[in-house]
Amino acid sequence: MKQHAPQKTELHPRNRHRGRYNFEVLVRSCPVLKQFVITNAYNDTSIDFFNAAAVKMLNKALLKHYYNISNWDIPENYLCPPIPGRADYIHHVADLLAGSNNGKIPTGNTVKCLDIGTGANCIYPIIGIHEYGWSFSGTDIDPVAIDAARVIVKLNPSLKGKVELRLQLNADDIFRGIIHQGEHYDVTICNPPFHASAAAGSGSVCILPTACFLLPYHNIKLTTWLSELTPAVLPAQ
Repeated sequence: MKQHAPQKTELHPRNRHRGRYNFEVLVRSCPVLKQFVITNAYNDTSIDFFNAAAVKMLNKALLKHYYNISNWDIPENYLCPPIPGRADYIHHVADLLAGSNNGKIPTGNTVKCLDIGTGANCIYPIIGIHEYGWSFSGTDIDPVAIDAARVIVKLNPSLKGKVELRLQLNADDIFRGIIHQGEHYDVTICNPPFHASAAAGSGSVCILPTACFLLPYHNIKLTTWLSELTPAVLPAQ
């Protein structure tokens, strides 16, 4: 059997997923996962991570066991995010916010987060609400993704009243049509963009109304671009 480190030390100290997956516990939370559990070439209990159905069921089990999400699903061919990495992002965002709050992580629904490109999986709001009690506005240009995320919010009591989903009608805009007059957000987060090649992504930008966070290992060029934030869309100060 392959020897493994007891913890994934590269993950944030508050990340619930620093240890190896406990499939016995996860199967108790989500019995359907059992049909996907295998013994791999290293004689470890695992799943086939090249099997989309297995990965999706693992996510369902993780979300139910760790985040109290009993009803989670995504449409076929939509992004099924790796939960540990997404959790890491949120914990680092919390540390970022603490930096402007006398070193204390702000918690509760008065902390307003804008999730650009929240997707069908609604993963950042799920983790941010469970871990810190924040409230979220999630945006996307894809109506199918917005509808799927709304179903997740509707079917899980812990999310109700804490997530608002907004469809961006103009794919060329980020905040215009999304941020309403007088609204204020404490942090803007986004899943880094996906491109067919490095050349296609060379002009990637991240726009910052208040604060924006990208993990260094995403290797995305971070550029501030404020031209879109006209007085008509800026929150009142």
